[in-house]
Amino acid sequence: MMKFLFMMIFMIPLCFMKNMFWLVQMVVFMMMFLFMNLSMSLYNFSNLSYMFGCDMISFGLILLSIWICGLMLMASENLFKLKFYINFFLFNIIFLLIMLFLTFSVMNLFMFYLFFEGSLLPTLLLIMGWGYQPERVQAGLYLLFYTLFASLPLLLGIFFIFNEEKYIMIYFMKFLNLDMYLLYFSMIMAFLVKMPMYFVHLWLPKAHVEAP
Repeated sequence: MMKFLFMMIFMIPLCFMKNMFWLVQMVVFMMMFLFMNLSMSLYNFSNLSYMFGCDMISFGLILLSIWICGLMLMASENLFKLKFYINFFLFNIIFLLIMLFLTFSVMNLFMFYLFFEGSLLPTLLLIMGWGYQPERVQAGLYLLFYTLFASLPLLLGIFFIFNEEKYIMIYFMKFLNLDMYLLYFSMIMAFLVKMPMYFVHLWLPKAHVEAP
């Protein structure tokens, strides 16, 4: 897992070099094909290193993240032609990819929360920096506050699990014996707010319309 993380980190200097748009795009797709060749276990975590691991679900999510970031670069060719802060745009995409990679591969619940919230920052910058209409500021604020307030119960739930069980490693979550539906719904609220659900989906159309 660390080799892919370092690969993305070393892509950051390329973002600020001249005429490296196509090279960054090719490296992202090359990394996707390299990641597809990892040997995965169907039932357990594999590629374990310090606080990082991968199962079949996280493998698919990481692969999807790399694929979508590559498509974002392909769809942004017009920004490259206009030279509209293309270096910062590339850095933003790579930083978002790093945050998503860390979110889906980390084994600690608290670190998962930090990286999950950290991916909000480049998304917010993408909407507010490269959106097409003045309403992008309002859409960015909707995205920020809906996501932050819905994620607070997840943080409190993680603290509660650590206080009760003295561990928050994802691998050991299957041994939890907590029959608490309120805890479950409070922790899952951070993910439900991302779905088109009644009362919590008001930010979704705004963010999707204003996204570059």
